[in-house]
Amino acid sequence: MEGSCGLCGAPCEKKCANCRGVFYCSVKHQREHWRSHKKSCPAFSVCRDDKVGRFLVASRNLKFGDVILKEAPLVTGPSQFTAPVCLGCLQEIHENTATKCSRCGWPMCSQECQEAETHAEECRISAARGGITIEHFICPHPIYQCVLTLRCLLTERSCPDKWQQLSQLESHSTSRKDSLQWLSDREHVAKFIPRFFKEQRWTEDEILRVLGIVYINGHEVPLTEPAYVAIYATASLFEHSCLANVAKSFTDAGEIVFWAAQDIRKGDRLSICYTDALWGTQQRQEHLSQTKMFTCSCPRCLDVTELGSNFSALNCETPCAGLLLAKDSNWHCQVCSRTVPKADVESLLEKAAQDASKMKSSVQGCLDFIRMHEKSLPPNHFIMIDVKCVLAQKIGEGHPQELQKAPDELLEMKARLCREILDLIALLAPAENRSHGCMHFELHAALAEIARRGVENGLNCQDLLDKSLWHAEQAARWLSQEPSVLVEGKICAQARINVDTLRVVLQNGLTK
Repeated sequence: MEGSCGLCGAPCEKKCANCRGVFYCSVKHQREHWRSHKKSCPAFSVCRDDKVGRFLVASRNLKFGDVILKEAPLVTGPSQFTAPVCLGCLQEIHENTATKCSRCGWPMCSQECQEAETHAEECRISAARGGITIEHFICPHPIYQCVLTLRCLLTERSCPDKWQQLSQLESHSTSRKDSLQWLSDREHVAKFIPRFFKEQRWTEDEILRVLGIVYINGHEVPLTEPAYVAIYATASLFEHSCLANVAKSFTDAGEIVFWAAQDIRKGDRLSICYTDALWGTQQRQEHLSQTKMFTCSCPRCLDVTELGSNFSALNCETPCAGLLLAKDSNWHCQVCSRTVPKADVESLLEKAAQDASKMKSSVQGCLDFIRMHEKSLPPNHFIMIDVKCVLAQKIGEGHPQELQKAPDELLEMKARLCREILDLIALLAPAENRSHGCMHFELHAALAEIARRGVENGLNCQDLLDKSLWHAEQAARWLSQEPSVLVEGKICAQARINVDTLRVVLQNGLTK
């Protein structure tokens, strides 16, 4: 088969080995055209096996930061448990600012949102049943439990292409059946939709299957307050790993963006983390079991020490100074063989989590928590690390002048905590781009301030400023795909400004 070279148009027979869709007359022209062709040449291919079903593998070598997929959602809607939100923009609304849709009565924020395409189908079906009346705007409203499921169901007639793509997604209907959540969903969604909207075209089983698709494939999109849920077609094919190699971000328009969080070789499987990678193993496994209906068997989950980090371990409160690790439903000291019942451990962790929630609102509260719980929680325990992350960010938080007011010992503590946390994240959560980026930015800021104080005292701080610059560059690099409306996007923008400033300072030799 002959075609035209993608660069010069000359007749030729050789194709791009990856996509097989573009012809080239020479290797030279293929290389020259790559910058343009890369945008349309798929970075992945779809494979299948009996264990996980469909999954994605890299179809070419990928470098850190390479975008693997950018995709618009098939359907968006409010989360299942939410106070009233505008069904146009999905932002929160209040009783004194909401306006009723003139056709169906759903509370909206503006005339523009009433006319939103995403609202059209539920508007029609709501108007046909006599309209919607919502009077309470503070607590979660039960009617919103059905909105996203209803929107998915309505695509069957309004947009058959979307319906076909939605129907191919996993629902785990059989696994969910007869669970407490399934029984609740059956009552409040599957029975409610036909009765309330006076529509008999869907059976209970069909509605529950679609609701399962929403649960399994929905992505929380943090672009609104509260966050909304979106379902994407190809995005759902990324498999899970607690040691993922792909990071997930969003554009300001709500597209989902997946990009390489490390160099990935052609043929490697592509994975994201479906849960919070900075939780302990038991917490991650429980979340995955409840929301995604499977048990993770990644290397981190199979290792009771979590790759030697002891991220879930507890201190053995005996003179042996050993660590308690989970085994056989109980916890056992690796030094003195002491056994602690699981119920006692759960009680201890619940108390620690409650204290962390109450105390990490201030620098002093974080310091008090660490002192209060360091006897039972090792330095790397996930609750301790959560508090340390907050502490590292709260030292000098707010205006840059606040960091200048921080005592030397707190400034040094901030830098030390950032280094410790970055090392741990690199080991346990290699694709957690927001955590990487934010910690790099905090360390950059701490080093810059330490250098400033050193310069004032007549010291040569070239090395500190070089390190500060490097961490600012890393912050911008890790947060480069974050939407501008989020805190992380604003940190990225500031990191880029700081990079330029530091480069000028270093070029001008203002370090002595």
